Amino acid sequence: MEPATWGFIGTIVGTIVGALASIYTTYLNGKNTASIQNKSETFKREELFREFQRDNYLKLQEIIPKIIRLINLLLLEDKENYQKTREWQKASVNSENDNNLMNQLRELSIYTERVDNTDLREELKKIKTKAGKVLMTSSWSESDLIMSDLIKNDYDRIMENLGIELRKNYKN
Repeated sequence: MEPATWGFIGTIVGTIVGALASIYTTYLNGKNTASIQNKSETFKREELFREFQRDNYLKLQEIIPKIIRLINLLLLEDKENYQKTREWQKASVNSENDNNLMNQLRELSIYTERVDNTDLREELKKIKTKAGKVLMTSSWSESDLIMSDLIKNDYDRIMENLGIELRKNYKN
């Protein structure tokens, strides 16, 4: 074969190899870009979810003390009414505090259902149930017992668990 033919064949082979290398490089670059984009979107979604949970836990940390305070106010009012009438929870209580309590309990229900941690969500539901029972008892001593248990045991535990969940969301 002529040297010009070999030069032509070399040029063609070089062109084909160069084109294949360029195509493969473009393919790898596109694949890596797609992977990076997917990871970025996943990170953004996870961060949005963590922010949502953080905001939810912070709101719960505000609601629970308000509920305890309102129950205490209404319970004290019930005790005063009991001393006057000798009938437990028969007299009307402050409607503003009563309405505020109902609103706070409703908010507690809403925010509880947004909690991702199943155990914490169940614990919040139990506290809401117990809080509702304080003002639905048949005697002063029963209300006092439930309220004492709510304050001494449940309140600190739930606030601690909310704090743990908050720290998890801020660390990750």
